[in-house]
Amino acid sequence: MGKLLSGLFLALITLSVSAAPAGYREGVDFKQLKQSLPVVVTPDKIEIDTVFWYGCSHCFDLARMQENWKEKLGTDVDTSDVPVIFGKPWQAHAQLFYALEDLKLLDKAHFAVFDAVQKQGRRLDNEKDMAAFLKERYGVNEADFERAYDSFGVRNQTQKASAITRGAQLTGVPAIIVNNRYLVDPAMAGGLENMLKVTEYLIEKIRAEKEAAGKAEKLEKAVSTVSVPADG
Repeated sequence: MGKLLSGLFLALITLSVSAAPAGYREGVDFKQLKQSLPVVVTPDKIEIDTVFWYGCSHCFDLARMQENWKEKLGTDVDTSDVPVIFGKPWQAHAQLFYALEDLKLLDKAHFAVFDAVQKQGRRLDNEKDMAAFLKERYGVNEADFERAYDSFGVRNQTQKASAITRGAQLTGVPAIIVNNRYLVDPAMAGGLENMLKVTEYLIEKIRAEKEAAGKAEKLEKAVSTVSVPADG
């Protein structure tokens, strides 16, 4: 019985070590955040947050690359976009993003805003221009947009986005935050396409950790049910 228990405990320790696939290196291709961000949309899912700005051409390029990529990540992965906030111009675009979400226009208008800013030279950095653009493209009533843009919900969301910007100690975009623990940026990853590859690696790493943790838990329960005969 003693040998059985020893074997189970040894297996438990072995399984608790991450079974992450070999590949990219922490501190070289990605970095671990000094403190995990307290932002969890779905606790049982792997969370992928892409931090962007409508005024960033590389963010636009990455967003287009992610369209089909996101659909292939698996049902255990949740993806979301987070507007970066470094100051006033970024604040305006963040409010626009969340106003579109409030108006249930985000799926339709997200890339249209990117296109207007990046290709048409429309800054869309003030409420008047934003309202005019949305009325022209989608027939949005100006009063409805103003209500959404200045709403408590939108401002609350922008505060959360600002907290993510500060918590991840971001100095530029685009960036991908994986499960509130890892940061992937184009400089460390070696380009936009490699950002996606590094993110895929981290997803597999987290999956392996979850699987090992699940097996360890089962072994721990098995050990706890094993009765040890009294000496004598």
